[in-house]
Amino acid sequence: MRCSAKTGTRWVKILKMRRYRLLLLIPLLGLAGCHSSTLPNPNDPLDGPLTTDNMLGQFDSISEGYQARWAKGQITDEQFHAALQKSAESLLRGFNPDKLDITKAWLVGSKLLINAKRWSQAKQVFAESVEWAKINHNEDRRVNDTLYLARVEAEMGNVPGALKLARSVFNTDPRNMPPILYHAHDKIAVAVRGKGADLELASFLEDAIHTAMNAQVDPKSEAGRAFLYTLPYRIRDAWETVADLYTDVHQPELAARARQQEGKMLSDPRFRNNVMGRKRA
Repeated sequence: MRCSAKTGTRWVKILKMRRYRLLLLIPLLGLAGCHSSTLPNPNDPLDGPLTTDNMLGQFDSISEGYQARWAKGQITDEQFHAALQKSAESLLRGFNPDKLDITKAWLVGSKLLINAKRWSQAKQVFAESVEWAKINHNEDRRVNDTLYLARVEAEMGNVPGALKLARSVFNTDPRNMPPILYHAHDKIAVAVRGKGADLELASFLEDAIHTAMNAQVDPKSEAGRAFLYTLPYRIRDAWETVADLYTDVHQPELAARARQQEGKMLSDPRFRNNVMGRKRA
């Protein structure tokens, strides 16, 4: 599903107004959708059976409403995620992953199963989607679904497996690198931190940061502009996390080096005219 240029532009404008708080919104733009009509009610038998498309459509519509409220500061992050979890769980009643169309697996996994925290089913769905992507030589899906799978493994406590899985896509073509740092820092690292592998996690994040710097996007596309606009924020926050991780494991020299690397990267000419690239005081 692709949104219209008008919808993408509207979210970029919101991003510029709310700036840092809206960084998390970019990966959710796919959830927002472009729906305006009323979708079937899964609890009303007159609407018929709830198909995969109906589940996805309803979640798109529901999440768009919550995102708008969250962007305006009407609900907290916790309330936002709790609302999405409740909505996803409700839509997944009776869901059977064995009957899922493999071409829609990543949509159900990323929108519904992860938000509902159905980790076992999400693992099955993403593992099958990764294999489908490999067979069909779809590198975009292989990279994204491997990262989703790594996040699920981390949530389930398989820290070594999660980091190994995520690293397996670090050598992809630069055109497929844009999602790596987001998944690595905002999702995988959050699930891994404090579970006995913080030193390995710091090194993992350093490598993920370099993929973001090497990533190639179309600056004329909405997605490309959004990536470039938020890149310095992501670089800065990831290096701060790396420095904190090294501090936590009593490696002050590595922590100092991480902060030096942060400053060096944020002085990159591509960030010169971007106020988001200025380091926080």
